[in-house]
Amino acid sequence: MEQSTLTILALYALFGIALATLWLRHQSVLKQREQMQIRLGDLQGNLASTSNRLDLLSRGVDTILGETPEVHELLSVHKSLESAELLLFEQDVTISSSESCAIATHAAKSILSNYQSDSETKGRENILPGIIPLVLRLDAILTEAEMKSEDLELNGDEQRCLGELFHEAGKSVRAADFYRRAHTLSPEGSSVLYSLASIQRDEGDFDTLDRTLERLLAIDPDDIEVLKEQVILLSGSDDIRFNRNSRRLEALGVDFTISENQTNLNNIAGRASDVQSAINPHLKEPSTSEGWVAKSAKLLLLGEIVVALESVEKALYLDPVNPEAWLLKAKLLAAGDDRTKEALQSIRRASALGEYTVLLESEILENDGKLDSARAVLEEWLETNPSDAEARGRLSLVLFRAGAIDWASRVLQEAPPEAWDNASLHVMEGRLHLLAADEHRDRTGNHDHIILLDATISFDLAIEKDRESGLAWLGRSRALRYQGSPKEAEIALVRARRLIPNHPSISLEEAHLCLETGKLDQANALVSEASTNLQNHPSIPFIRGMIAAKQGRFIESQTFFSKVLSIQTNHIRARLNRCSAALLANDLVTALDDANYLVEHAPELNLARQRRSEILMNLGDWEAAEIELRTLLSREPEHIMALVHLGTCMIAMNKAEQAEKPLNDAIRYDPNHSDAWYQRGLLYLDFGRIDEARSDFEAAAKYDSKHIDARLRIAAILHEGDDPNAAIIAWRKVLDIDPEHRLARRRLQESSERQEILKVRRYPKD
Repeated sequence: MEQSTLTILALYALFGIALATLWLRHQSVLKQREQMQIRLGDLQGNLASTSNRLDLLSRGVDTILGETPEVHELLSVHKSLESAELLLFEQDVTISSSESCAIATHAAKSILSNYQSDSETKGRENILPGIIPLVLRLDAILTEAEMKSEDLELNGDEQRCLGELFHEAGKSVRAADFYRRAHTLSPEGSSVLYSLASIQRDEGDFDTLDRTLERLLAIDPDDIEVLKEQVILLSGSDDIRFNRNSRRLEALGVDFTISENQTNLNNIAGRASDVQSAINPHLKEPSTSEGWVAKSAKLLLLGEIVVALESVEKALYLDPVNPEAWLLKAKLLAAGDDRTKEALQSIRRASALGEYTVLLESEILENDGKLDSARAVLEEWLETNPSDAEARGRLSLVLFRAGAIDWASRVLQEAPPEAWDNASLHVMEGRLHLLAADEHRDRTGNHDHIILLDATISFDLAIEKDRESGLAWLGRSRALRYQGSPKEAEIALVRARRLIPNHPSISLEEAHLCLETGKLDQANALVSEASTNLQNHPSIPFIRGMIAAKQGRFIESQTFFSKVLSIQTNHIRARLNRCSAALLANDLVTALDDANYLVEHAPELNLARQRRSEILMNLGDWEAAEIELRTLLSREPEHIMALVHLGTCMIAMNKAEQAEKPLNDAIRYDPNHSDAWYQRGLLYLDFGRIDEARSDFEAAAKYDSKHIDARLRIAAILHEGDDPNAAIIAWRKVLDIDPEHRLARRRLQESSERQEILKVRRYPKD
């Protein structure tokens, strides 16, 4: 009994403890809930406060954007840069070089849209607050993408403006790159040279500063400040130019002596020394022949021929049997004036010491005008080294430049199979195909696409052998341009420019490409760039003539084509284009002379006979024009313009009954030819077949919306009719083409008055 009582009591005790534990836990939960409710209330209060602050901030941002819209523009720049970064670096899709350049160009232009600067003044006052960080982002993009100024599709002013922004952002190397590109595109301006000089001055780049100052003096020989600074730089180093500048200052009435500016000189020299020390604290002259050769080679790359020659002489003093030094000396001597004989002597010393010299020797001889000697050197070498692809390609090129095209081709055909593993032979083969294509175009006006395909295959094989062959990419670009593939041509040209940036034909080819795609301003800038290295190349005035013709400056274009012909008398395209320009300028004497020359020297060129028939028609010699046209049609019965012109001749000679057939044939062969419809409309008008005439004039206007003569004829027919409203519509269409057309304005007024009279008659006033 006692035991059971104790058991029951123990159970009650345990139950009580359990209840107490549950109560305590309940109280703890209640307390935690209370604390959470307090914290939730605090959070709600904070959230409400934050919301109010965000709303206030939003209204503030809206106010700022409303009062300073330029800030909004910077946000769009930020988005453009962010998009460029994503497209270039943060996606897995491979994009072409051309696309990369286009993306970077768009990002650059987004920045430039918020920066305006006059080329004659400093534009720093126009720099918006906040734009510099964006410029630094652009610099990072260009650095990561390994792009330079020339990779961006920007004009000279745009390049200059970006240079100013990079300069302000402290990116002097990048700024100098853009300044140099701006000067290349717009060499007549001096502002970028002043900016370049300031960078070079700040960095202590003594030699480069001197060259920049010399360029400034070439633009303005009487620039006093430039003269003063160069006098300081030249003191004790170049007596000739020092005396020149001193005399100029004296002539300008400027009293200037070095002693007065010794402090400035010391500062400039000190900065130069500091910069050199920063670059190389242990800078000293080489102690070995190999060191002097390396220094000379670097100076050659910088264009410092005289100093480089001094360095290579020191190399030979230390080691008279250094073959690399003799070869380098030959290159340096060849780069100078009238030192070909010395260069060849150095070549022979290098050859005797085992150096490979045949290519350089042939190049020196060719540059000296000794083509036969250059050819002999290469041929002699190939007799014992037939597999030397570089020498064989060089021999083919020498023959190519000499006009011995068959021999140039034969040299390639005789190459052993193993030589074709070299890209140079494929490049040369492609160039020969392009020449054949050019010759074919000169005679017919069209390219032979089979020949162009062969050229493309040759350049592709060259690229397969050597993807770093800039000449192969350049040739491929030209072949693709000839085939009417400008986008692919541009991609190949971008590769070529990166591989051989200083090749004189790069800018020329790019100018051709811009000309064909209608980018006339860019083409003009590029041809100016090309002219610095290709002064007597016929393509320079040819492109300028084409630009002038496309812009309607026909007299000026004649001058350019005449210059082409002074360089290359048998340039068929130049003579044909001069003939066309003279015809459009109403210089019928010159036009006829050129047409006669073309018919005589390129009798198979149908376009020449067409031009001669057009000139004869303008001279009123309809019978001679008819003979020319019938000769042309005997060769090409479906020649549309010949058929149209023949119809015109028949009408002019009062042989209207003979005009309908050629005009009908022209329309049958080409239903979209507006002039054919127009001429037949004139014929039907003479026949009194008014409705048919109007129908043909409407067809002419349909296929050529700017055909004002057709519109005038339609309006004239309707003007004589009973529907003044239709006449009003017709006259307005004439004025849409030529708003200043007096006859159309007068006839429109007459038709409007007729319409008002008819309204009064139909609806008389009560």
